Amino acid sequence: MASFIEDYALLSDMNTGALVSRTGSIDWFCAPRFDSRAVFAALLGEREHGRWLLAPLESVNPAPVEEIRTERSYRENTFILQTVWFVGDASVRVTEFMPLSGGTTIVRNVEGLTGEVTMYHELALRFDYGKTIPWVTRYEGVDAAGTPDSSADMLVGMAGPHALVFRGDSLPEGDPESKAETFTVSAGQSYTFTLSYFASNHNPPAPVDYPTALTYTQEQWQEWSDLYSPADSLPEAEGQDAAPAHLPEGGQVPTGVRTSEQAEQAPATISAVREVETKTSSILLETGSNTSAPEVDEATYHELAQTAASQVVAPSAEDHREEANARYREARLRSLLVLRALISRETGALVASVTTSLPEVIGGKRNYDFRFTWLRDVAMAMDVTLTHGHERETAQLRNWILRALANNPRRIHAVYGLAGEKDDIERRLALPGYEGSQPVRSGNGSGDQFQGDALGQVLVTFANLREAGVAEDHLSWPIQKALLNAATERIGGTDRSMWETFGEPAIYTHSQAMLWAAFDAGVSAVRDFGLDGDAATWEHCRDAVADEILSRGFNADLGCFVSTYGGTAVDASLLQLPQIGLVDWDDPRMLATVERIEATIRHSSGMIYRYDNSDSQDGFEGQDNPHFISSLWLAEQYIRSGREADGRALLDTVLDCANDLGLMSSEYDFEQQRLTGNFPQALAHISLIRAVEALGL
Repeated sequence: MASFIEDYALLSDMNTGALVSRTGSIDWFCAPRFDSRAVFAALLGEREHGRWLLAPLESVNPAPVEEIRTERSYRENTFILQTVWFVGDASVRVTEFMPLSGGTTIVRNVEGLTGEVTMYHELALRFDYGKTIPWVTRYEGVDAAGTPDSSADMLVGMAGPHALVFRGDSLPEGDPESKAETFTVSAGQSYTFTLSYFASNHNPPAPVDYPTALTYTQEQWQEWSDLYSPADSLPEAEGQDAAPAHLPEGGQVPTGVRTSEQAEQAPATISAVREVETKTSSILLETGSNTSAPEVDEATYHELAQTAASQVVAPSAEDHREEANARYREARLRSLLVLRALISRETGALVASVTTSLPEVIGGKRNYDFRFTWLRDVAMAMDVTLTHGHERETAQLRNWILRALANNPRRIHAVYGLAGEKDDIERRLALPGYEGSQPVRSGNGSGDQFQGDALGQVLVTFANLREAGVAEDHLSWPIQKALLNAATERIGGTDRSMWETFGEPAIYTHSQAMLWAAFDAGVSAVRDFGLDGDAATWEHCRDAVADEILSRGFNADLGCFVSTYGGTAVDASLLQLPQIGLVDWDDPRMLATVERIEATIRHSSGMIYRYDNSDSQDGFEGQDNPHFISSLWLAEQYIRSGREADGRALLDTVLDCANDLGLMSSEYDFEQQRLTGNFPQALAHISLIRAVEALGL
């Protein structure tokens, strides 16, 4: 059985990703791309559907005889995962990552720290989501002179066009379906293992040199994160060049470490402590005592203690605020790294998630394939990458959008494949599903749906690029004009909303608002930037859509915007109205909409649902779980409309629900206290970045 979703960590080489659990099992890995068929699919099935387990033998024993615990973290500003296993008094560190130097490889290194630990190693290679068991051959290694060299031995698994090569300091043995072994690691010893994907008509790739690959990968991740504004970085203790010696390599400085600024604010505390120490030392010398307890009268002892206590400065509200701000900045940086991890180096696409069919409700049917690229996500990610100085990634995302839209800008899709292809074919996979949640899907049938928010978000983002000084080219503006002309045919049209519901199509206020934003961007392009185009027509369309929204998308009796024209329900997409500038953040109509959202779709935790599904409008019975993206939009709304305390409280709730590595899925089940939905979720992390930036940090 797969682990809880929150127990997984992401490894990425910016072309595909792998999920490794706290138990040391890589249960999900698609190669060579995010959307390829899975090599390891135990996440959606059982061990026989493919996995790679590397963990202390005690941890897989039904009745372990030693106490076992783990501590894990990413090396600072990377996706290099380090897990320290403690087995009784012994310990080992497992370092695992995907090299950024080319190819498709997973590297795992086991290093003995203290004592001896027996490791269990199991390798179940599969292709096609566990359906195909490859033919595995062991090849004896030779050195440059042709002499047998056991250290160069390798296992090669092959099936049709696909192949995998496994190398390591110890190769597991076994039947064709699974290889397993145990080996003992002592303090100072190190074992390294690599698994690489390659096309079966090619030779296996060259072995990976662990130290070189580790150093290069770390430098690449950290070079990317160095573009993060220095002003937003966490402060370091004065004179501190490295993590404290008691922390594991690559560990983080504890949040309780006093900054140099805090130290300057508390000189009285330091002097008081030193004064007490001096007085106590003098008393000890005078009495000649060699014990830790001074032999003084009770009155003198209490006087010294009270003096020290009175001069100790308790953490102030400002201290707590700065601690919270540091947490927000760290969460924003991890979210920026998640975006980079999910942007394909090969195509420039942003994958919505690395997984398919992780259920939004455990055991339910809201299970979708998110290994695709939504235009909305890419456009919103471009705003984030440009703001933080990542011009290369912004260009990659921009060029991907243009290639995808070149398919046919007059028939825009909401979602495309990673190369910008259209693929509306949704297939069912013969997998048991995550904790039995069916169906398991490959492909996304929403690709053939029109969503007004996708068109609008793209044009809004291109307008933001112009504002930032990014020039249009021979392709970008003609495609935008084609989108604008197509938008004129969508005014007042029905769709299934940005939530892709399965109910009857309707005229959604949010979809029409995004058309308004598209026309507004077009008018600005002509009037403010001198581009050619029919600004008069677009201006007329913009104003007509605005009038319709204010007359039909606004319910005068309720005093708020509503989800559909003439309706009474609200949904989280309405929180984007001030994001696009249709209304101000503190517009009374928007504030009333927020009140309605709080009254009808807010969970007791403060997080919100996407919409009220009491009428099964999304085609499924029952309500789904509180939604990370929607809740973060609400947090941003709170902050920008003057309710900063509420925004911070909601942001704290969201961060408390993320896993220990700062990763979020799409939803959270408070009853079971579990993440649900595909993981990690790109748009959730984009929304977190926006919410933190609303605080001005």
